[in-house]
Amino acid sequence: MYEIEMFKWIREKNGVYDLASSGVLKLEAPQAEAPPLEEVLIELYDIPRQNLAIVSGAQEGNFLAFLAVKPEYAVITVPEYEPIIKLPSSLGVRHVKVWDVWEAPIKPGGVLIFSNPNNPTGRYLEKRELAELADEARRKGAYLIIDIIFSDFVTDDLRGFPLENVAYSHSTDKFYTHDLRAGWVFGDEEIVRRVKYLKDLANPGPREAERKAAAALLSRRAEVKRRNLSIIKPNATALLTRFPNALYKPHMPIALIPTGCNDAKLAERLLAMGVKTVPGRLFQAPYSIRVGLGVEEPPRFREALEILAQGWCRA
Repeated sequence: MYEIEMFKWIREKNGVYDLASSGVLKLEAPQAEAPPLEEVLIELYDIPRQNLAIVSGAQEGNFLAFLAVKPEYAVITVPEYEPIIKLPSSLGVRHVKVWDVWEAPIKPGGVLIFSNPNNPTGRYLEKRELAELADEARRKGAYLIIDIIFSDFVTDDLRGFPLENVAYSHSTDKFYTHDLRAGWVFGDEEIVRRVKYLKDLANPGPREAERKAAAALLSRRAEVKRRNLSIIKPNATALLTRFPNALYKPHMPIALIPTGCNDAKLAERLLAMGVKTVPGRLFQAPYSIRVGLGVEEPPRFREALEILAQGWCRA
C-alpha cells in the first residue's frame, strides 16, 4: 500500500526515448528581475492575497488542502493521477471512486478531489462547470480540491475561478519545468489559512531561489507557452496520425492510448525496444498506455513513434 507505483516505474526504468514524463523539456529561468512570486500570482489569477498560499509543489498543496479540510469521506474520479487516488486511504479516510465528477455523491463533510485537466485522459472542466460543482459543494457543506497543474496548457483564461469551498493546487513542475520548483494553493480563504498554518508546521519552503525562479518564469508565461507548444503540437499531430484512437486534449503534454492488450506487458516490451512509457493501470486505466509529448523534440518523438508502432499489440 505504501508505495506510489507510478513513481517507482518512472524512477527505476530507463529508455533511450522518454515518453513517460508528463512535463516539458527543461527551461532555464530568466535572469531578469521579477516581482515577488505572491504578487505575480495575485495578478495572474486576480485573487486577494489572503486567498493564496505558497507551497513547495502541487502534491504538497493537495496534501495540505486535504488535511485542512479534514473530510469525513472523499470521492475520487478514475482514471486519475496515482498520488491523488492514494491520498485518502493513506490518511485513513474512507472514500469512493466514480468514473465522472457528475456522478460524485457530494454530501456534508465530504471532499471531491480530482485533476483538471485530468491526468491521464486530458478531460477538462470549464470554469462554468467548476462553478456548478463548487456551488453544490457549498450548499451541501462539502469541499473540492482540484489539481490544476496542467491548466496552463489548455487555457489562457486564468481569472474568475470559483473560490468558496474550493482549493486549487499548482506548481512550476509541468508547464514551467525547471530544476527549481515552487507551488501554490489558492481558493477558499479559510482553507488557505489552514494550509498556511500546516505548511509552517511541516516545511517552510520553497527557498528564496525557488521563489525567484518561479516568479521569473511565470512573468514570461506567454513566451513559455509558445516554446512548449512548439514541441507539443507537432508531436501531437504525429501521435494522432499514427494512433487516431488516442484520448487527447489539444495542447496537453500527455495522451492516453488504448492498447487492446495487457498494458504492463506492452510497456515492458516497448521499454526493451528503447521507449519508456507508463502503463495505464497505474492510473486505474488498464489496457492503455500514457505517452508524454513534451520532452522529446519532434524528430526524436517520430523515431519513438515508429518503435511504438513496431512493438504495439497485434489483433
